[in-house]
This record gives sequence, C-alpha cells and structure tokens, in this order.
Amino acid sequence: MTAGLFAASAPASADTTSLIFDADKNAGFHITHIPGASFVDDFLFSVEDMPHYPTGTAVVGKTWVDGARLANYSIDSIEFFHVDTGGGYTMLPTTVTSGLLEFYPEGALGPGSFGFRVSGHTLLAGMGGAYAGTLNLAPVPEPAAYLMLLIGVGLLAFTSKAKENDKLG
Repeated sequence: MTAGLFAASAPASADTTSLIFDADKNAGFHITHIPGASFVDDFLFSVEDMPHYPTGTAVVGKTWVDGARLANYSIDSIEFFHVDTGGGYTMLPTTVTSGLLEFYPEGALGPGSFGFRVSGHTLLAGMGGAYAGTLNLAPVPEPAAYLMLLIGVGLLAFTSKAKENDKLG
C-alpha cells in the first residue's frame, strides 16, 4: 500500500498501453517480458463523465520447470496515477492485496486521464514471464439515486401499513 501523493514522470523504459473498455466498463491487459529483466509497464485510461471506482486484478504466469509449475514473474508494485496536463504523473494512494492481486485507488476518480503502473521482474534464469489482468470502472452513484431509493422505501412502508386490517385486532 502506498502512503501518499507525489509527482513523478513516466520512466523512459516503461511500456505504455492504452486500455480500451467494453460497454460494461471492463478492460483486459497482458504483457510478456524477456528473461532476467526488470519491467515497468504503464496502462492508461480515461474517466469521461462522472466519478468512477476502478478495481483491477492481476495474475502472473507459471512455467513448467523440472516437474513443477513455478511462477516466473514477480509483481513488486502496482500504483494508480493521474496524468497531468504536462504529461507527468501524480501517483495516487493505492491498495494492493496479497495472493490474488487486487488493486484499487483509495478513492473515486473524477473525469480525467489516469493510469496504473505495474513494476517487477522475471524470476527464473533463461525464462521470460507474463502477467495478465482486468480493470473495471464502476460509476459512483449520484445523490439523486439515493433520494429515489429512500422515496421507494418510504412508499413501501406506507403501503404495507395501509394493508393492516384493524378488524382482526
């Protein structure tokens, strides 16, 4: 988990990929790297009209080595960032879970250009590695939606009270 905001520029060695979302606001990504290499990969996306909560998952590939399947990749960090008007990145506080890698910024992202950075290295000598994942953008409910929900619950309560039969005691 990162602990704060700081400005950074995109590293010269970063692979940069623009994510394309489907109609349900899901995007997939995958990368392969050569043996013995460290990597930094940036994935860019835009939030268009209203704030969204992005959530991603990532898994590393495994390789058959001497009778066992071994992870051939190590993801060291995943961090979300805002793309500034000058092209620089402002890193955002990001939560990353262990095990199945789930990652998300610590708040909703408003309209603008964003991305996330994955960094790590291959593990097995002489073997490359791969990882893949998904990113989903869930819209933040608008206050009007909460108001409609409260009105609906109130109407349900009112109609259930009206059906009560006083003659039965």
